[in-house]
Amino acid sequence: MSQSHSQCAITMNLSDNLEDKIQSETYGFFPIPITKYTLPNHEEVKKSILTWMGDENLLPTHGREAISHNVKQVGPTNKLLTDLPHIEDALNLAITKHNAHAFNYKPNLVINESYLELHGEGAIYAPHEHSNCVYSLTYLINYDPEKHAFIKWRKNVASNHYPILQIESTDVTAFNLTEATFNMQEGDVIIYPANLTHGYDSNPNPERITLTANITISK
Repeated sequence: MSQSHSQCAITMNLSDNLEDKIQSETYGFFPIPITKYTLPNHEEVKKSILTWMGDENLLPTHGREAISHNVKQVGPTNKLLTDLPHIEDALNLAITKHNAHAFNYKPNLVINESYLELHGEGAIYAPHEHSNCVYSLTYLINYDPEKHAFIKWRKNVASNHYPILQIESTDVTAFNLTEATFNMQEGDVIIYPANLTHGYDSNPNPERITLTANITISK
């Protein structure tokens, strides 16, 4: 009986005597999923990619010149994953993990476009999105966070007048951020919604190498 009485007293203390009662709650709806997946065999994959690059040419144009500067594409679009299918298999595993924790689309997802890029000193990728796909990914093949530009994402806003009033904030919160990023390392495969605005500022050093892939549903 004493044990029962003790439990009752605790219950009353929580309900009647708690000093800091919850009076308001603020919710964040509709979060945006971005996955960072570290390729477990990155060193082996990187070596095979660098060997592959030695047999390929820098393309004179790649169609993304309007949003980039000093960025060269190595080899034709999709050729890397066609020549080295084990890399596509590794990326597909990352895509599956991301989708399971993100929008959980039911149809099978496939890579429908991929290209390897060499970013030189002073390279820039202006904020942009990808069309005709559901996810995009960036694989950081040769990347030093102390020397190379990192990816930033920008808040998508439906209204051309957002915010209605430009008001100074006293502190940065999850709700007033207009752009954000996180720590990333070589070997990371970063997957995000294709319509989420992203890019990077001036790349301070040469030889930043990335693979970009766009993902859609299989036919």
